[in-house]
Amino acid sequence: MIFVLTVAVGIHYIRHHIPAEILPDLRAAIAVRRVAGADNQFHQYLEKLYGPLDVATNREHAFEDFFNPRHIKAMQLITKHMPRDQRLASIQATADWVQNYRQNMSAEEKADLSSYFDSNSGQASLQAATAQFMQQDPEYRSAVVPVITQLMTTLASVNK
Repeated sequence: MIFVLTVAVGIHYIRHHIPAEILPDLRAAIAVRRVAGADNQFHQYLEKLYGPLDVATNREHAFEDFFNPRHIKAMQLITKHMPRDQRLASIQATADWVQNYRQNMSAEEKADLSSYFDSNSGQASLQAATAQFMQQDPEYRSAVVPVITQLMTTLASVNK
């Protein structure tokens, strides 16, 4: 009986307090929470959301989603509920992934990303992402500076 009540309360909480658009991110994070190593965990998380990362379009979509307000909300919620040491490792793994992506992306990926971020929808995405990011907790914003630095460096490199 207690189990059923707990599940019912949990479902009620999720439906009324967690926006449906961030549920895919939360499911992916839950699915990989026991994977050893922050780098492996983050890689598996991305694969749960976007598919195999050896496919260029999946990597591009993963990168573009860093500028999606839904994804920003989800990442903040996920990292907020991690133990401090795991949070720092996860943030660094994210920054490392973005840096590695930038260093290894193909010319076609650079061209695709440049076209997207130069377009009206890409510019709107950047503006919406900035607004969403600025709404996040200041402690979170300062903690993810390594990720933001890598994202901005990558944007600058694809727009050369």
